Amino acid sequence: MIAVIPVMSDKNDAQLSLKFARSPFFALVDRFNCTYRFIENPFAKDEKGVGPKILSLLCQDNEVDTLVAFELGLKLQQHAKSEGLQFIILNENNTRLKDILKLMGLE
Repeated sequence: MIAVIPVMSDKNDAQLSLKFARSPFFALVDRFNCTYRFIENPFAKDEKGVGPKILSLLCQDNEVDTLVAFELGLKLQQHAKSEGLQFIILNENNTRLKDILKLMGLE
């Protein structure tokens, strides 16, 4: 029950990243324990294949089951769907991590 949110920094008032796979950081939100933590994206500057790499890191190493973002590229969507992940697509009214955490009942 861990959702991942792409963010520009490792602060709770961070701006959400418009590019999921290229996001500099990810907030991992444990909805069961009502906690969150940050991880840095080691693949953000890779030239190719970023989507599958980041999904592998998020799903296998961090047990993510939900992707929260403004948009997801087609390849990333296909890989995420094959992993059985849920997508939550945001509108432009929620642009900061603290806004999303509040909606999730964590702030």
